[in-house]
Amino acid sequence: MKRRQVWQYSCDFCGKKRLSASHMARHEKHCTLNPNRECRVCRMVADERPADFVQLPVSALVALLPDSTDFWKEQKDRENMWDYCPAEDALKEAAIGALPALRQAAGDCPACIMAALRQAKIPVPMVDGFSFKKEMEEIWSCINEAQASYY
Repeated sequence: MKRRQVWQYSCDFCGKKRLSASHMARHEKHCTLNPNRECRVCRMVADERPADFVQLPVSALVALLPDSTDFWKEQKDRENMWDYCPAEDALKEAAIGALPALRQAAGDCPACIMAALRQAKIPVPMVDGFSFKKEMEEIWSCINEAQASYY
């Protein structure tokens, strides 16, 4: 029988675990729960934005979103997760209403929008009108088309 001891590293923000310190350091730098994160998507699309666009810190984006405290308090108190939750309806409605202002402040960056939602403790699937996967697919298709036309 072989036995070995290994170091395991975990993200200080989301709890994700890795066996490589360098990979975990890179993850933490860009983690959507990191309040001082560096956005890689913003860096990729920087050429397409207006010259006067200023990227706001995630804390400013979170301030645009509704407070989710009542929702999580009610979630904790429910016996059955399928029971009706009025706070869920109120949070969903408020988050959908705040989405246009959040989009504008984030420069339409899906990663920054998702980071703001996660840090505001608003479940991302709750916000109709925002799909991280679809929006990233659009960004990647534009990048791939630009690269294909370059060569």
